[in-house]
Amino acid sequence: MILDVNKLAFTYKRHDILNDIGFTIQQGEITVILGPNGVGKTTLLKCLNGILSPQEGNILIKDKNIRTMTIKEIARQVAYVAQKSDAAGITVFDAVLMGRKPHINYRAGKADLKKVDAVIRHLNLSGISLKYLNQLSGGELQKVCIARALVQETDLLLMDEPTASLDLKNRIHILELIRHIIKGHHIAAVMTMHDLNTAMRYADKYIFLKDRTIYSAGDIRDVTPEMVEEVYGIRVDIMHHKGLPVVIPVNGSDIPGTKQAA
Repeated sequence: MILDVNKLAFTYKRHDILNDIGFTIQQGEITVILGPNGVGKTTLLKCLNGILSPQEGNILIKDKNIRTMTIKEIARQVAYVAQKSDAAGITVFDAVLMGRKPHINYRAGKADLKKVDAVIRHLNLSGISLKYLNQLSGGELQKVCIARALVQETDLLLMDEPTASLDLKNRIHILELIRHIIKGHHIAAVMTMHDLNTAMRYADKYIFLKDRTIYSAGDIRDVTPEMVEEVYGIRVDIMHHKGLPVVIPVNGSDIPGTKQAA
């Protein structure tokens, strides 16, 4: 077990954001956190990474309580990709190299540079490796942030909408690569997503958040139209195409608050 969360609760300015959150993450699993806007998905990720401190509950990373770990110890175990990142005035190569910082005592060695170069090549960033971050498009910048997380070589990847800024080709490429790394290196990933079809295609497990807590969690193949309607307030069908589940919204006239055009 890589991650164990028990009775987590987080409050911001006297408003309950998360309450009684509990789940476990195993090696080789990709888990998606799903739910409507404002339900606390990003807040939960930041609690798991130690960026935010929950008022209640425990978060154990490989049986060690995150409250007792230093920032560097957490960074050796957990890599975090934010939904938005600052475009600092450093090169792509240097930005990715920063992912090796938890493992470097004095200066980067040849092995660190080789790891960075390998990840840059895998993510097709070689052509822009000497560009500055503030010269990149939003999609390119997001790929750099993912590269930095991968080169960190942690047991747990936390990703907040990691492919939201990417086009279809790059989205598939990145998720295929992440899945290959998770399965091949026996680590784990927890991602937030809005696209249910992407989640159904690439995840192993799901967590639906609703009303500040977990509404349902389990194997992604067990997601039902009834669950989706209860969480999102929209009726859907779940069909299968070439063995993969596809979430299809019902006719707009059946969605509360909409009317079919005459």
